[in-house]
This record gives sequence, C-alpha cells and structure tokens, in this order.
Amino acid sequence: MYEIDTFNAVTVRDKSHFIRYFLQIKASKSVKTANAYERDIQNFFRVAIENISLDDIRKVTIFDCQEFIRELTIKGESASTINRKISALSSLYRWLLKYQDNTTGLKVIQFNPFGNLKEEKPIINNKETPFLTQDEAKQLLDSIETKTILGLRNKTIIALAITTALRKAEIINIKIQDITTYDGYDVIKVTRKGGKQDFVKLQTPVRLMIEDYLRRTNRTKIEHSGSYLFLGHSTNGLNRDRLNESTLNYMIAKVAKKAGIEKDLRVHSTRHTAITLAINAGATIEKVRDFAGHKNISTTSRYVHSIERLKNNAGDLINII
Repeated sequence: MYEIDTFNAVTVRDKSHFIRYFLQIKASKSVKTANAYERDIQNFFRVAIENISLDDIRKVTIFDCQEFIRELTIKGESASTINRKISALSSLYRWLLKYQDNTTGLKVIQFNPFGNLKEEKPIINNKETPFLTQDEAKQLLDSIETKTILGLRNKTIIALAITTALRKAEIINIKIQDITTYDGYDVIKVTRKGGKQDFVKLQTPVRLMIEDYLRRTNRTKIEHSGSYLFLGHSTNGLNRDRLNESTLNYMIAKVAKKAGIEKDLRVHSTRHTAITLAINAGATIEKVRDFAGHKNISTTSRYVHSIERLKNNAGDLINII
C-alpha cells in the first residue's frame, strides 16, 4: 500500500506524494475541506505540498506550532481561522501516526506537535455580536461633539466604520496617502486580511470629516502622506501615535454609553452594523460580500440568514394574545 524510503519519504501505491494521498482521502468526503487543508498545510510549511518531506514533518516542534499561532494572531486572523489551521495540521499528523512498519516496528512519526495546544489556541467567542439599528447609529453619531479634535476624530472613525464595514486593523492602519480617488470616486486604499489590497468607497460626508480632521491636526496629504490617519490625542503616552485596537474598542464603548445606548459595542459591532444595514436596505449578497471584504460568500450568508430568521419567524404565526 505504501513504501518507506529511508524514512524520508512515503510513496503510496499510485506514486503520489503522501500528503497528496491524505488530501485525496479527505476529498472523498469533502472537496471543500481538502482544499482548505491544502492551503493550511502549505501556509505552515511555506512550500508546495510536493516539496514537503517526512523530514520536514518530523522537524516540527511545539515551539514552531506556538510561533505559528502567534504569527497568525499578529496578522489579525480570527480565532476560528487559527483553530481551523491547527485542526488541519493536527489531522495530517494524526493520520501519519497510524502508519507503522510491521517488520521493524518503526513508526513514520512519533508524536503530533499540534495535538496538545489547548492553552495556546485562541478561544472562539460564540456570543452574538451586538449591533446598532439605523436609528441607534444616527443617535450615536449625533451625540458626538466635534468642537474638540478628539470628538471630531471619534465621530469620523465611527462614521467611517459604519459606512464601510472596515475591520479594526484596517481602520488603524490607514495612512493619509491611502485617501485617494479611483476612477472619479473618493476611496480609501486598505489592506484586507491575507494582505489583499482593496479600494473602499467613501461617502462624501465622511470624506469631508476626514479633511476637517486633517486640517485640525495641521497635516496635509502631501507633507504627511506617510502618517497614520487616526492618531491618539491624550496625555497617556499615545499622543499623536497610531491608535491601537484596545484604544479603539474603549473609545466606541465610551461614546455609546454617553449616547445612552445600552449595548456592549466594539469595533466589530460597527462592522456588524454596517453589514446588517446594507442587507436590510436591499443590497444583494454578492454586493454585501464585496462591501465587507469577505473571502467566502458563506461568511456573508450567515448575516443574511440571521436577519431572515428574524423576519420570517415561525413564532409570528402564533396569535394567542
């Protein structure tokens, strides 16, 4: 069925690479899963499947696995994405652990370095993300006083977030040079998850807020092109430094509380709000997918299904009161 060649390679009967054979087994149940596993395995080893040897497999230690998780976290990958990648790699190692040589008793590998990462793997938060209705979104924005630079910055960030569905990392990494025009449209150039470059259309009122914020911070698009757009404006050591994600979340929660909105809001709440408002306004699922920067339409579908479940609720047919 398979041969072990000096314990550096395993060749199955049809002469295919051992990981390719593993993926074929997975594909027999789900082609989608097999394709995802292939991407995840290549992502870790950083080479094509056919270039991964058993020696490469054996050299992986738990320290490599921990560093992989750390790198993915820094890149802003979600907990579910990180856990999926670890699961794919662990599945490969579990499969290889099955293979032993009956003649010598030797094993292809000795242990699974991805199998004991419970403490390292991020926790998936299954709580429903709170979001704003259209009236609440207007209430939130109207409550922000813009006489101060801090107030103007906060209102600009929230208005931008709710009208573009940008993620935390996408917002804090915007540089002044990224505010531009494309084919006559006002846009911001952003780097999506995975490093993909994208253009996000700006509503005119938001563009005007950004321009006002630049004037009030004494910056120009030419002289300060490489500067981050949104800065800290405080005495806590972050003054005029790029915002971090925790500062952004704290700001939105504080502004919401002051506006009398009793919801535990974070940046992801503004993204959730933007996507939900677009769906409720009648945008097609394809347009919402592009708007949100989702890689897969299945991610967008979850928002649609949640809304449809509320609109077409079976409980509405019960009339006893």
